[in-house]
Amino acid sequence: MEISKGIRAKVFFFFVVMGAIPFLILVIASALNTVDELEDFSKQSSLLRNTIISEHMSELIEKNQAVLHSIALSPNLVDFLQNPTDAKREYVSNIMRDTDIIFDDNNTTALTGADGWQIIRTDHSTLVNVTKRQHFQEAMKGRHYVSDIISSMSTGRMIVVISVPVVDATGKPIGMVQRNFDLIALQDFVQNIDDSESSIIVMDRTGRVIANSDNLPGIGGGYVIDNNYKFLLDRIYNSSGVLHDNINGEDSLATYSRNMDTGWMIVTILPYHYIMDQVYDRAAKALIFGLATLLIGTLLAYMLTIRVTKPIIEMTEVVDEIASGKLPANEIKVKGSDEFKQVAVAVNKLRTERDAYQLESELDKLTELFNKKTMENLCKMKLKTFNENEAANIFMALYIVDLDHFKEVNDLLGHQFGDKVLVEFAKGLRKIFRPNDCIGRFGGDEFVIVVDSLPNMEVVIRKAEQIKQIAFNLTIDGAGKFVTASIGIAIAPQNGRNYDDLFASADKALYYVKRHGKNGYYCELFDEDSDN
Repeated sequence: MEISKGIRAKVFFFFVVMGAIPFLILVIASALNTVDELEDFSKQSSLLRNTIISEHMSELIEKNQAVLHSIALSPNLVDFLQNPTDAKREYVSNIMRDTDIIFDDNNTTALTGADGWQIIRTDHSTLVNVTKRQHFQEAMKGRHYVSDIISSMSTGRMIVVISVPVVDATGKPIGMVQRNFDLIALQDFVQNIDDSESSIIVMDRTGRVIANSDNLPGIGGGYVIDNNYKFLLDRIYNSSGVLHDNINGEDSLATYSRNMDTGWMIVTILPYHYIMDQVYDRAAKALIFGLATLLIGTLLAYMLTIRVTKPIIEMTEVVDEIASGKLPANEIKVKGSDEFKQVAVAVNKLRTERDAYQLESELDKLTELFNKKTMENLCKMKLKTFNENEAANIFMALYIVDLDHFKEVNDLLGHQFGDKVLVEFAKGLRKIFRPNDCIGRFGGDEFVIVVDSLPNMEVVIRKAEQIKQIAFNLTIDGAGKFVTASIGIAIAPQNGRNYDDLFASADKALYYVKRHGKNGYYCELFDEDSDN
């Protein structure tokens, strides 16, 4: 009778819990649905703002390039560059001044000869030699170009330059026309399009913040590189997408888009607490409705308890016999329905096999990176997924990193100091790679990194450069310049589709770097004259 009462109490509790499940599902599903719904809405809204800004920039650039191209095709301007006279200069100056009047944007138009010296400026500032500026070099190659943020050699102001080459009858560049842009107008446009919850950041290809909706200090003046945002460029592998990261001390959603005309990155950042505030509001409403559901479920549980008590009591007696030693401890026999017998078989099987698996340590004890065996297994798993879901122009890379001069550090400064070098280098690697990238230590001073879902070789090279810098700038106890890094790189599928082939190719590339002066990186796919 005591067993009966105990079982009934437990079964009643069980059904109460079962009655609570719809309540919990309602609350959790409502919250999750809200999070997904608001995330999707935020992503779409942010992407729309990014697109509007990008199209605004493209429209501005295309309009200026079209006008500059029209000026560059002027026979009078071409004739002036080839046979300059005062009369021709005055005519060309009027054309350029008329251009500024049409745009009415207080920006400067300039004409430069093939020797790099400016000939005419509509703002009458000092004429300078721009031979070393990239926009001039690109124009002399016959290309239209939009620069990153640069300092004007004439005025000292921070500007962006749009340049178009001027060519002679044979198609040879004989000069260029350009417009210098003050980006205050872009800053105002970004602030007007932003809302109160998000922040919009526009960065050039070097990581300089050129527009910011929150009035970041320096905008309109120095356009300094702000490390709070530059790290986003290191995490961005594609032209557009979404990052979930800690930004300015807050868990945030960052939606990014790259402007194809300039290469600039537009990032809209939304702190997650704005989303969660709405989630909590909906969860509170679901809680009230769920409590009513729970009350109904409790009444149903009481009624169902009476009907299911008998078979549960029988199961309890069997388990009690096993616990008392009346039945073999490694075998459970149950009288009752087929379902209960299946549960007994499953428990017996679990008991027999529970010790068949043992966990192996996944981490290297010193650096807390993956150990060699784990890295091999992870690489093989990634390769299996890669080969099964291969997509065009997407590949994965395996890096083998060997620290140059590490043996000398160990011999001269001791093994404990050498361990510090390894630990600090490992910390540096974790900072520059994504959470889903695999980083491991194979022993000694050898490290292996596996990175998948790569869209181009530029990302591979950029990561290799960052690894070099981590080793070169390593600081231990206030001192530095202890080691450098030699890096061998293999690419799947070009260098192989299985672990052994890929590792052998990367090892061969590492040996190539070691034989050619160390402190570099190499891959068989690089051109022989690649700068590494």
